[in-house]
Amino acid sequence: MHESAIRKYIRKIIMDKCTEDEQARQDALGEYIAMTMPNIDEGAVRNIKSMIPPISELYEKWTEMFIDRLLETVPGNQIDELCSGTAENDSALVLVYIMFMESERMEKQIEQDIAAYAPTQNDEAGNIASDYIRSKLTIIAEQQKAKNSTLQ
Repeated sequence: MHESAIRKYIRKIIMDKCTEDEQARQDALGEYIAMTMPNIDEGAVRNIKSMIPPISELYEKWTEMFIDRLLETVPGNQIDELCSGTAENDSALVLVYIMFMESERMEKQIEQDIAAYAPTQNDEAGNIASDYIRSKLTIIAEQQKAKNSTLQ
């Protein structure tokens, strides 16, 4: 498989898992804010949700970083296998991405990117966005682990 096809395939698998329509994102943010800040009223939740920008551009950047690192460190035959189109290998790709995102390097990168992406936001909104991303990645990882156990 050519590198461009590998990049396209991995990008699609990861982005499909990490992005969703705007209403679903707003709903998930609202639930997350209500859960982590139970004493806040609905109006404040709406205000905070509106301050956190869509971050698909950041997911795209992080996905490209992941693909670059994967291509640097994993032998071609193993990458070909991961990109073979099976549900098991797609799940493995997502789990490897989650591990990459949980690395110390990426924790710092996430914080830097959120700060640069929304410089007009206050620290609280930035912290909520950062916490939300980590929470979402944890949920994706749990779903993939559960999916993997049913595939085996």
